[in-house]
Amino acid sequence: MRDFYDGITFRMNVVAKKASLGLQHGLKRYDVTPEQWSVLNVVNHRAPISQRHVAELVEKDAPTVNRIMDVLVRKNLIVKIVDEKDRRVTLLSLSMEGKQKVQMIRNVVEMTCVQFYKGIPDAELGVFFDILMRIENNLE
Repeated sequence: MRDFYDGITFRMNVVAKKASLGLQHGLKRYDVTPEQWSVLNVVNHRAPISQRHVAELVEKDAPTVNRIMDVLVRKNLIVKIVDEKDRRVTLLSLSMEGKQKVQMIRNVVEMTCVQFYKGIPDAELGVFFDILMRIENNLE
């Protein structure tokens, strides 16, 4: 049984690396990393949103998200606005350029996912997702 578990763990790591590299390759022409994309995607769906909330949703620590945000601000993809209700909070939204880039990237991500999941029925992907969530819960 030990070899079986070792094989699954090894294969999960290999697939995760290949998926990350595949996504990275697709995003390269937009000068965006997978980590930056995860932040852009969350801001796109939840704006205006606090940096702390972004960090929770992308499951990264605050300093890492802060560095990513600084890069995205320099690239003119994200804008920071002070919250009117609580001036200690900075809210994040996409800039006009960020909105345009997110739309282009969304297409690349969707094409990449189609390639990743080619030949696998949605029902099987649903079971796979459920199993992944249970494994993640076991790790917490």
